[in-house]
Amino acid sequence: MEETFNPEEWGLSKQDQKTIELIIQLEQERKNLKLTQKQIAKRANITQGQLSRIENLESVPSLETINNIAEAMDKKLVLI
Repeated sequence: MEETFNPEEWGLSKQDQKTIELIIQLEQERKNLKLTQKQIAKRANITQGQLSRIENLESVPSLETINNIAEAMDKKLVLI
């Protein structure tokens, strides 16, 4: 059973929480599209290792990298 992310347990700022939520959404979308990390990484111009670390919340990507990952899945980031 996959654990649910609970930001309060980590003591994260609101900004960090939003970044992590976005990363989780992007990973879920990649899986929904049945795309591999390698495919998305190539399209986003990053390494598969980088994408793995991002999805495993071991690395905090820049907004540019997050946008590149989204665009690699034909998605757009929209700020409200």
